[in-house]
Amino acid sequence: MFAKLKKKIAEEAATAPRTGVRMPRSYSKESITSVGADSGDDFASDGSSSRDDLSSQILRRNDQIRKLEAKLSDYAEQLRLMQKTKDKLEIALEKHQDSSMRKLQDQNETHQANRAKMAEGMALALDKKDQEWMERISTLEQEKASLSVRLDEMMEQSLTLFQKRDDLDELEGFQQQELAKVKHMVRTTDNKVPLSNSNPPTTLRERVLLDLQEKISSLERRLHGNLSEDELLQELLKEVSELEVETLTLQQTPELCELDQNGTVTVDDLDHMQKANRDLEQQLSDKNKTIKQLQQRLAELKRTLQKELKLKPETESDGKERAQEGREERPDRIFTELTLGPAPGPNTTVTNTSDLNDSREINFEYLKHVVLKFMSSREAEAYQLIRAVSVLLNFTGEEEDMLKQTLEYKVAFSFHTSFP
Repeated sequence: MFAKLKKKIAEEAATAPRTGVRMPRSYSKESITSVGADSGDDFASDGSSSRDDLSSQILRRNDQIRKLEAKLSDYAEQLRLMQKTKDKLEIALEKHQDSSMRKLQDQNETHQANRAKMAEGMALALDKKDQEWMERISTLEQEKASLSVRLDEMMEQSLTLFQKRDDLDELEGFQQQELAKVKHMVRTTDNKVPLSNSNPPTTLRERVLLDLQEKISSLERRLHGNLSEDELLQELLKEVSELEVETLTLQQTPELCELDQNGTVTVDDLDHMQKANRDLEQQLSDKNKTIKQLQQRLAELKRTLQKELKLKPETESDGKERAQEGREERPDRIFTELTLGPAPGPNTTVTNTSDLNDSREINFEYLKHVVLKFMSSREAEAYQLIRAVSVLLNFTGEEEDMLKQTLEYKVAFSFHTSFP
């Protein structure tokens, strides 16, 4: 604004003639006339007209000077007012700056307080979340421990069931062999003793009858009694041992060879022995039914166990049913061969080629199924199949223990790698 005023004053001063000189207000008319006289000396040659022009110019210049002084005073007043306005504006600006700084400081303090409060809330929330996650992790670890204990129990139960099944299978085979031997011995005795009116030695006949009665009574007790599985296994093992002892006794006694020379058997005694033989056959069929029921029960227990372990028992149950059907067909074939075929001598052994071929074929199919299942199964299933593989491949105890140790090492290694 001052620059504009200065510029305007400079322009007005430039419009005035350079020859004009500002005259102070204290000058008088005499000084003016004297000056005019002095200057008029230069223009003396021009005449009186030039003096009039000079006086008029002086008056004009005086008017211009007065106007300029009035403008200068106006400009000074405006400058004073503008300076006052400037001072007021500076004061207002300082006040506004002070208020703005106070507001900014208040906002900064409020922001810092809100930030501290938010950080404290976030820390509390994080601590709460950490505590919840720790509780959840502890709960999951407890569930994991309980599940591992339950898995161990189920593994022990499954191993016990497989052991019982294998024992039942072995006991079934032993029992069928011993019964076939007894039937063969009875047939041999019936065919070898000729029909005559004389009586045989009483000791041999009574002993055979007593043995048959004991077998019948033991079978009746086993069939009609409420024996547990362990007691049933013990009874069957006891019977097998008794049959083996009886077989050895009958084979070693010379009385069977002397029956042709020492006496004959009556028709009543032969009928009684045939009746006892039929009773034994009936007991054998009842025993086979009981074994089938036990096998069905064992299969149901195994299916229940597999459902609990989340296994897939379809292929294994089919293979087991085929193997059971093959094992169930074998005693029937042996029975038909022994009843319909000719009776060999006491020192010869009965071997059936078709049964051997069928058993080999069944064993091969069952072995193939078990090996495939063992190779494609997981560690827990493979551990359950060790007993079956060892029975089919005739492993020794050391080989079976080595296989179990290797599988346990694999299970432990996979467990440590899956849970670092």
